[in-house]
Amino acid sequence: MNRFTCDGSYENDLKDYTEQILEKSGVSSQTAEREIMCLADEGNTVACKLYADLVFYKKILRRNPYREAFSLYLRSAGITVENGEWHCSGVSYPLSFWTIGYYLVNYRRESSLQKCETIDLIESMTIYERLATALELAVACITFINASGAINLVGRILREAAGDEETFAALKDVIRETVADRDFPEISLKVTSCDSSAQCAAIAELFFATSAQEGYVYACNNLAAREAARIIRMSQSGKDEEFLKECIMKYIHYLKISADKYEPYAANRLGLFYMTGEIKGKGGKITCREYIDTALAKEYFTKATVYPDANSAWSFFNLIKYFHKDYDNNIELLNEHMDYIRELNPEVYDIAMEL
Repeated sequence: MNRFTCDGSYENDLKDYTEQILEKSGVSSQTAEREIMCLADEGNTVACKLYADLVFYKKILRRNPYREAFSLYLRSAGITVENGEWHCSGVSYPLSFWTIGYYLVNYRRESSLQKCETIDLIESMTIYERLATALELAVACITFINASGAINLVGRILREAAGDEETFAALKDVIRETVADRDFPEISLKVTSCDSSAQCAAIAELFFATSAQEGYVYACNNLAAREAARIIRMSQSGKDEEFLKECIMKYIHYLKISADKYEPYAANRLGLFYMTGEIKGKGGKITCREYIDTALAKEYFTKATVYPDANSAWSFFNLIKYFHKDYDNNIELLNEHMDYIRELNPEVYDIAMEL
């Protein structure tokens, strides 16, 4: 039985947040953000999670934002940890289960948490303990709330376990207890046994596909990367033309879902595909020139700049590189886009200066 439980009280907390803040102050105003902090102080688990988000994404400045946000997520989830033992009160907002699991998987490994400040609780855990706990947390979240991010996180943990025999052996029991031979009616998914790495990998793909169907952009990116790797392998070992075309269409499909939700990495990658026909994956790259469409390339490069992050710097770079005529008589636009590149990713700026 999963040790992370929820008594359902968060539904009243969600109602209070909606009535006291959302309906009166909106979502992103400064008034709303201050009210979220106050409601969190009163013990509202939903507001506490939103407060943590504000700190995590640096909408509220803190000296140690990731450490402070982690503490708030634990409070929102009703979780305390004493002498290495995790306890859950049940007065929990289940969405925070997923976020804590995300921390455990990514801390000092990937994402913005790769170079974050020290979080002693996570430091004290082995990687296997982190992955096992994260799996429990993600499954608990799915049980109470159909969160596509939690579904994707389960897939990531299972994929990592499937890729290494030692990791699979360490996680086998918790996989059996939380995922294997189980129905997930919340997401219309039935999982079979998981007694081997191959079965674990197959189940991981099921979770990725389910998350992608829910429109979660990072699951779509994962599946696009899978198709890219498959395409590269096929190009190196002899082509089944029909199956290769099918894989390319899947690659486009998954990137398009993500890109159309303004996810910069996917939009830029799709832009490059339409600009050059290039697909990069593990083990190399392949060029499919028959898919080149410069109008679509420009559309997706531009889409990658709408909700910018560090990946958007590459899209500004690609717009300047491949559509330089747009800038020949518009020095102000060129300077504006170069400024964006410098702010978003200084390393790309150095490369752009050589254009």
